[in-house]
Amino acid sequence: MKLQPLFFKKAGKLMFTKYVNGVLTRNSTNSYFRNGAVQSIVPTVNVKTTPLPDGNSDWDAAEPDTGKEGSLVINLSFMPIELYAWFMGTTVEALTNKQMWAVDEELLVPEASPYQVTLEHTPALGTTMLVDQDASAWAKTASVSAVPTQAEYTVSATAVIFNSADAGKSVFITYDWTALTADSFGLPKAGSRSVMECIISGEASSEDESSTVPINMVVDRCKTTGNINPPEMGREPKPTSITLKVLKPRGSNKAIDIIRANS
Repeated sequence: MKLQPLFFKKAGKLMFTKYVNGVLTRNSTNSYFRNGAVQSIVPTVNVKTTPLPDGNSDWDAAEPDTGKEGSLVINLSFMPIELYAWFMGTTVEALTNKQMWAVDEELLVPEASPYQVTLEHTPALGTTMLVDQDASAWAKTASVSAVPTQAEYTVSATAVIFNSADAGKSVFITYDWTALTADSFGLPKAGSRSVMECIISGEASSEDESSTVPINMVVDRCKTTGNINPPEMGREPKPTSITLKVLKPRGSNKAIDIIRANS
């Protein structure tokens, strides 16, 4: 059955599956499909040619096809860190009792008693460093029970205690603390990234919008290429783009197979 011309109603959803020892196995370990908010997917196919000049003419005699290059640019509104780890060939590791650092936590000494501020985390013993607005270091009292003098402070659990002479001042503290649970991933010194299959699941509509049909695009083998940047750190969420290079397919498979359901 021939349908009217189609246009896409949605950007589509993505699933990536790794090849392990050359074998494609879709399962919860080798497949990843919770991959953020997709803004758009831009497929590109470039047909490579080689011109054959004609010495008796201003025009080339022929320009035979010599190959094809394909890519998918995936534009994401946001990218989970797990997806970045997936692309980089590493995994997210679940940790317990992991040392972390609170850097430059701003504190405002209260105007009235008690001259005490509660930290976001419990500092590890002996790790606190505190400075004022001009980066001058403040001394910590010799013991928790000691009363701080001006430009001194005391730390007891999450409490930082100041002298009344420092009321109203802004200070900045840095310290180590321990997260009971954490997720971690890193880039190894050496390693290789897996070749993947990419499946895009989406919807398309007929020109008069009288029908909607499911669309799949299957990239048999591909790999991330170019800049692979982690999510940008900042106040405003930033979109990110990932480019997949299409590789030679297996056997008689198509490099890119676009499948449209008729019902």
